[in-house]
Amino acid sequence: MNILLVNDDGIDSPRLKYAKDVLSAYGDVFVVAPKHQQSGKSVAISIGRIPFEMIDNDTYAVDGTPADCVSFALYALNKTPDLVVSGINLGYNIGVDTMYSGTVGAALQASFHGYKAIAFSGDFKGDMNIKRYFKRTFNHIIDNDMASKDYIINVNFPREKFSEDKGILHTELFYVDMTLEGKIENNIFTHKRRILNDTIPKDTDVYALREGYTSVSKIYYKRSQN
Repeated sequence: MNILLVNDDGIDSPRLKYAKDVLSAYGDVFVVAPKHQQSGKSVAISIGRIPFEMIDNDTYAVDGTPADCVSFALYALNKTPDLVVSGINLGYNIGVDTMYSGTVGAALQASFHGYKAIAFSGDFKGDMNIKRYFKRTFNHIIDNDMASKDYIINVNFPREKFSEDKGILHTELFYVDMTLEGKIENNIFTHKRRILNDTIPKDTDVYALREGYTSVSKIYYKRSQN
């Protein structure tokens, strides 16, 4: 299997290195990651010239967005991966947060161009559950032939506070009804979110995260049948 590994936390992310080490057991892993941190970039692309640096024969740092990294691999280096893996992200990407995520954005960019893609995310606070469940969850997806060109798979691992193995929950993205509470001080705008709906359906990614499951969701657009 030829795997393209990308992320949004940047080329120096320890979780990028960990993902490469694990995925190398499944085939050849080629890494293209942003030169700098690119969280919250969604599927943003750069217009014009995009500098890059070759780290070694299998690793490139791109001075652009996560989506740029995918485009660079596919159309500058002419890679044709069997699978694109994005992550493992520092922080969760669930519900409406997937709209903003550079991790999910890179996977969507791969899917837009006809490639199978999986996005992986985990807790800010530690790597325990990532190291417990990353390989198992990847095996689950591959063994069940879940990866598809028709959608991306979005995986979120349990929070560090959950030590009990509750397994994998197949979920849908939950629309969390929320509002922003903002303020301005000294020409600086800050905001935080306030969630308005407290009832979380049990088949959603938000429920899985709250209850300590590994969440596996599909994100897709309706494709033309022509």
